[in-house]
Amino acid sequence: MESSFIFKGEDYLYFPNGIEFYTLYRTTRKINSFSELEYIAEKFLYLNPDFDINLMKSLFAFISERDSGHIVRTYGSQRVNNMIDRVRIKNKKPYCARMRKIIFNPSKMIDKKIKMQIVGSVIGSKEKPNKEKIDEVIEVLWLDKEKVTLKKVAEKLQTTRHLVKWYFNDETKSAIKKINHEIRDYHLMARAMTTLSHMKDSGIDLKMRKLKQLSSIRKYSLLKEAVSIFQNDE
Repeated sequence: MESSFIFKGEDYLYFPNGIEFYTLYRTTRKINSFSELEYIAEKFLYLNPDFDINLMKSLFAFISERDSGHIVRTYGSQRVNNMIDRVRIKNKKPYCARMRKIIFNPSKMIDKKIKMQIVGSVIGSKEKPNKEKIDEVIEVLWLDKEKVTLKKVAEKLQTTRHLVKWYFNDETKSAIKKINHEIRDYHLMARAMTTLSHMKDSGIDLKMRKLKQLSSIRKYSLLKEAVSIFQNDE
């Protein structure tokens, strides 16, 4: 489910220059597109190169069903099977979104507070992160469609809010506000797509008034865009 390391009984491993880290564990956020599903397949095969391909297809067929609770809308099994065959043939190294300097032993039950103390003692005293590092974290949050806040940026950088606060001036606050509006619209779009799939499965006529009622979304332009995407993807 994630990149594996040999710990030899140690609580953690330290990589001064950072090391690539892949994981298949997700938050409660659902898979929102077929391209995201394909990226998950790339990571799955990269982490499990000897996994039985037919079993993988059956597993992905399951998570590709909206009723599984893992994905916004259902994709046909044949399309999913073709995608897995394509990923297997290409056999490319997936994009790595996370580089880590410290990898904790997953078999050891280490409290989060203790982990932070270890990070501080191993990496050294905290310095004020520069603009490039903060911009990189904000980009990661945007890609993960998480709301950008001072607290989250500090947590990602494993530092304090005080050492990050300098970045959040009026100009950057305005830019981050726009980013968070995009992220909000992303989640609203996901809700709209889920509602549209439910309406189709239930035989409910696709009417904007009904979609607005069932989704509890009031932004007409977003609902209109969701309908267009949904119909084009049929």
